[in-house]
Amino acid sequence: MTFGWREWTRGQWLLRVVMLLGPLVALGARWPSDPSPVWLVLLTLVLSAAWAMAPESVVGAVVLALVAFAWVAGSNGDLPGGAVLAAVAMLAAHLAAIVASYGPDALPVSASVVRLWLWRGLGVALVAPLVWSAALAVREVPGSDTVWLLGMAVALSVTIVAAAATQSARPAEDS
Repeated sequence: MTFGWREWTRGQWLLRVVMLLGPLVALGARWPSDPSPVWLVLLTLVLSAAWAMAPESVVGAVVLALVAFAWVAGSNGDLPGGAVLAAVAMLAAHLAAIVASYGPDALPVSASVVRLWLWRGLGVALVAPLVWSAALAVREVPGSDTVWLLGMAVALSVTIVAAAATQSARPAEDS
């Protein structure tokens, strides 16, 4: 497998930098309350670099899952405001990978595609502070297991409705 980093356009370079920095920023958002060990930062750096070289690879899912696991495993039950920054950084890296994976490395990045994904990402990013606020609000509720189950049911319902709405909103193709 050869990597065409020499063929990357300026837009491709920018997308790959976002992919490289997104997981690192998300991991760093735990600091200073819960700093990450050096080995975890280095592993995240290596995986992020591999993902930036091959945005369509499974390495992206692995590095984002690693960062999410670091947040969960390092959590002592508090919900720092850095969680919102981490969510947005991980989302930005994911969206950059989506756009970077459209076509060959030498293909210039389409401004209309970037705008499309920026608007979609903004819609998702705006939900992160709301979810964080809701988590803070229900953290002290007794019997919060039920609250979390209801929250998961609502999230699943919203996902299904959104998927159905986007599928029905697509224009019909001529056969």
